Amino acid sequence: MAHKDRITIEQAVSLLIEHAVTKETVTLPLLEAAGFVCAEDVKAKIPQPPFDRSAMDGYAVHSADLENASKETSVFLPVSDYLYAGSAPDTALAPGHAVRIMTGAPIPFGADCVIPQEITGCDKNIAVFYQPQAGRSNICFQGEDIAAGTLFISRGTRLQAAQIGLLASQGISQLCVFRKPKAAVMSTGDELVPMGAPLLPGKIYDCNQPMISTRLMELGAQPFPVAPAADQMDLLCNRISEALTHCDMIITTGGVSVGQKDLLPEAVQQLGGKILFHGIAVKPGSPALAAVYQEKLILCLSGNPFAAAATFELLGRPVINFMGGRIPSFPAQCNAVLCSSFSKDSKIRRFVRAYLSGGKVSIPDACHSSGALRSFADCNCLIDIPAGSPPLHPGETVRVILL
Repeated sequence: MAHKDRITIEQAVSLLIEHAVTKETVTLPLLEAAGFVCAEDVKAKIPQPPFDRSAMDGYAVHSADLENASKETSVFLPVSDYLYAGSAPDTALAPGHAVRIMTGAPIPFGADCVIPQEITGCDKNIAVFYQPQAGRSNICFQGEDIAAGTLFISRGTRLQAAQIGLLASQGISQLCVFRKPKAAVMSTGDELVPMGAPLLPGKIYDCNQPMISTRLMELGAQPFPVAPAADQMDLLCNRISEALTHCDMIITTGGVSVGQKDLLPEAVQQLGGKILFHGIAVKPGSPALAAVYQEKLILCLSGNPFAAAATFELLGRPVINFMGGRIPSFPAQCNAVLCSSFSKDSKIRRFVRAYLSGGKVSIPDACHSSGALRSFADCNCLIDIPAGSPPLHPGETVRVILL
């Protein structure tokens, strides 16, 4: 395909999102909703904490009673009650008295601070204080975390441990979520054999399908692994058609360029699919193709493992997020200072595997071919090098795509 026919990554993502089908919703028990995307805005029904409570074990007192406390002039206060987490005070705390209180217990009316037990003394039912204490200290106040009526989980939020904990703290037992998108994943090529099979001369193990299937799970989608398909037109057409009866989209790797056995473009057309684009103006992965067949997406990526992984991040991740209910966007990015060099010119836009830490990004000193995967395993980002860039040198500021 000619360079002029290729579209940008951003244009490709827009086309994918435009033709992707948004998913229906389902109501699930809270624990089963983990990993799904929230389909509604959730507001707090109760304040959190629901009442003023002690932040530690100690004594609840009137701070005014300890204004003159010191090691020389200790203050002695009778202990009028004992409060534990789960209990409730019966009466207000009278001036000149203290309440023995444990972490999480409600603050009695009238008390305005808690004194840690480590800096007090106690003789029978008399508490001894050796220093003053500021009002409002060591108390977790009602609603200081979440005020009643506050929006605390937004539609489009993926529900992970912290969000599940917040929802549980509100007593919410079930939630409306977007159904996880289900994506078939199929590698193509006569050279491929599945894991566990004998490795005959000229053959290689299929790593793309397990790699992309795993990434789909990390993104909150449901992969539907399909056995590797040989370079046979009827087989490819049948596999794609069959997979899409079970799935929302299919992602293939291999067979998408211009070689004699690169049959995916023709297979898509034989099925009656509408091609959205064939070719993106980036390296690696420029032969990528997308099509719509029976209102479902087909995304065909390069068979080289790094090219497949990189273009999946740039094309597949945004559309999977959208189909799962999240706001579609190009992957998060930032600027970073380059710590190493990259010796090649970049005639077209290039994505280079790298590792980002503390605002600095380094390129692994290893094989960078689009078929090499080892050097990608320790990376957490891609450097986005604009078209027409010369070699990169340490100290330059570069744009980084976060993985």
